Amino acid sequence: VLDPLLHTGHPDKLGHNDLVPLQKEVMAGGLSIVTAAIFLAGEMAGSGVLALPYALLGTGWAGLFLIVFFTINSLFTGTRLGLCWVMLEDRYDEFKGEVRDPYPAIGKKAFGRAGEIISLICICFTLYGGGCVFIVLISQLLQGVLMELFDLDWSICFWMLITACTLAPLTWFGTPKDFWPIAVGALVTTVVACIIIMVNVAQEGAEFEKVVYPAPTVNGFFSAFGTIMFAFAGASTFPTIQADMKDRSQFKYAAIFAILILFLIYFPMASVGYFSLGDQVEDNIVVAMSNGWQKVTVEIMLLLHLVTAFPIITNPPAQMFEEMLKIPTSFNIKRCLFRTFSVFGLLFIAETIPSFGAILNLVGGSTVTLLTFVFPPLFYMRIADATIGVKGVQEKRIPLWERIYCWALILIGVAGGCVATYSAIVSIADAEFSQPCYISTNVTASASH
Repeated sequence: VLDPLLHTGHPDKLGHNDLVPLQKEVMAGGLSIVTAAIFLAGEMAGSGVLALPYALLGTGWAGLFLIVFFTINSLFTGTRLGLCWVMLEDRYDEFKGEVRDPYPAIGKKAFGRAGEIISLICICFTLYGGGCVFIVLISQLLQGVLMELFDLDWSICFWMLITACTLAPLTWFGTPKDFWPIAVGALVTTVVACIIIMVNVAQEGAEFEKVVYPAPTVNGFFSAFGTIMFAFAGASTFPTIQADMKDRSQFKYAAIFAILILFLIYFPMASVGYFSLGDQVEDNIVVAMSNGWQKVTVEIMLLLHLVTAFPIITNPPAQMFEEMLKIPTSFNIKRCLFRTFSVFGLLFIAETIPSFGAILNLVGGSTVTLLTFVFPPLFYMRIADATIGVKGVQEKRIPLWERIYCWALILIGVAGGCVATYSAIVSIADAEFSQPCYISTNVTASASH
């Protein structure tokens, strides 16, 4: 059995003892505030940041306010999700120990079996779908970097097979606290890549005689809305990481730190990319970089990020299915076989539909929105209201302003999700799908995340 998590009570404030070296934190048996924040930021700061400068083309400088807007909202929904766990831990004994499917468990207590099933479906579609995209993107980066460095002209399908074989062993770790170095790597590589990108595009923009900024449009605003919203997606892994904390009541501090880290990455990236290049910015800012060692370095950093983030995003659904299949929580051959089989299942999907970016956008437009902006405030209000009048349970009364804010976020999430889903359906209707990789090895993969 995995080492039991250490519960140190419910302190009212953040103490200096929480800010200890990473190795010491994990040796103690659970994640502390710093390591939990690194996990959250490392999982969320993905390739979505590369599209932020392009998102501002449709909004102008007003798009920066959207980034601030979503920073505040993500911070709120993340902390509400954490409070759900604290309230349930106070009321139900089963939440005080190991819980391998925390998000569906919260959904079940909020809305019964229906809430559990819907949460499970959304998480599986979102995270396993993201895993498929990661396999394709990693393969494309490998193909591009090694073509540039060693002139290796191998098909994308062959690179996907190599990618799956490489990623499978990385998924064998039990829970997030078992692979904290991976989370550190995911965050560090993203930060380094963003710094290099900003320096490169700023130098490139300085050489322009004139930078042209297109006029904002309504369609551009909604497009930016979806792009920025998905850059903050990742709430489905929040309860999994909170469940591995030494003191789960302090998750709110980890969420605050993580969201602030994201803001310090996103805001400068969007600003420098947009104001330096103007209408010359690409939907993937790396494409707009000038050729040379800086671009190759960024591609390698992004490659490392995707490889290190892959085990984090596929871990929550893996734990859920292992619970259903009664696979022990200790390191064992059943876990290794199941997770290896899962990776090769994702490989099969990636090889079968190598141009499935629009389909993933459809899934992400619906399930990511639900998990990030709709479910957290909805579950929070439901669980908090259920504490009223219960003997032996600390009541949680939500003030009117907070309840209005929760419903506003739900409406915004539903509206944004509908717009993103509609855009994805239009993309699917206009798409021309290629033959599966195992039928035609000359296919060019295309995907986005």
